[in-house]
Order: sequence, then C-alpha cells, then structure tokens
Amino acid sequence: MSESVRTATPDERKSHLAAAVQQEVVRGGRVESQSDYSAVIRYGQPVNNTLHLILTLVTFGLWSIVWLIVYIVSATSNKAVTLTADEYGQILRQEV
Repeated sequence: MSESVRTATPDERKSHLAAAVQQEVVRGGRVESQSDYSAVIRYGQPVNNTLHLILTLVTFGLWSIVWLIVYIVSATSNKAVTLTADEYGQILRQEV
C-alpha cells in the first residue's frame, strides 16, 4: 500500500510561513521582504547613512573614515535568511 503525500492548501502554506517569520523576528531578525510563500529575514543593524552624512559634513569629511569602517563591519556581519513554504507546507530555511 503506497502512502500519498498530501499537499498543503494555500492558506496552510501562508500560515506556516507566518509562524516561521514570527520565530525569526523573535530571534532578532527583521523582515526585509515577504510574499505569499517566501520571506527574506535580515539580521544585524542597518547603517544610519543620514546621520553619518551629517557628521561627515559637520567635520569637513573627517567622519567619512568612521563611516566607511562602520559600513564595512556592518556589511560583513549582516546575514540574511530566506524562508520558503513548499507545496507540502514545510518551511525551507536557507542562509544567504
């Protein structure tokens, strides 16, 4: 006797994805983008470019060195996770 695997309904897939996104947000992630069956979650703090631009102008360009260092450190420490709800309702998690 063969077992048939039941595919999830669209509402079940959306519900499973919403629960997985909520878990990632509780862990400290922020939603970068989301569609019906997939989401991109980003970890790490974004660089406040407006503040750094103002500080660079006020210090006549000297702050640009700090801005560059902050930007490089932020880019290397930020990570993204892609969550996808497949046709069976399972959540696939992939680090990008």
